[in-house]
Amino acid sequence: MGLRLNRQRIVLVAPWLVIGLIVVLLAVWQLRTPEPARTVSCPNLQAGCALPLDGQTVTAGVEGELRVLKPFQLWVKAPGASKVQAHFTMAGMDMGFNLYTLRPDAQGVFRARIVLPVCVSGRRDWVMSLEIDGERIDLPFVTELS
Repeated sequence: MGLRLNRQRIVLVAPWLVIGLIVVLLAVWQLRTPEPARTVSCPNLQAGCALPLDGQTVTAGVEGELRVLKPFQLWVKAPGASKVQAHFTMAGMDMGFNLYTLRPDAQGVFRARIVLPVCVSGRRDWVMSLEIDGERIDLPFVTELS
């Protein structure tokens, strides 16, 4: 009787142990350290820049003037990409939520209309973080004077 009771307990407890192990593994996977972003220099965003990404070349640029509170269009040519997003920050400065999801046009060029907020300290040094299918590239740039 005692042996049978232990087998019943094992049968009842084993699925919960497996589920617990799966939950722990998923939590560890979620908390893994993401790959650091590559910082790429792009001296002239209006002219566009080639960006190395996973063995292929992606190009990105802007149409319009890079000024705060003035809309400009960001474009990214990333053949085969399914998701492209851009986020704008400043080092050591909270610039609020400004995540943009770029949508492909008829030619497959991902585009979004961007409006940068004003920095209360008057700074103009930005970092555009492009995320293309989970790979991140940082592009530092400076806005024009208003």
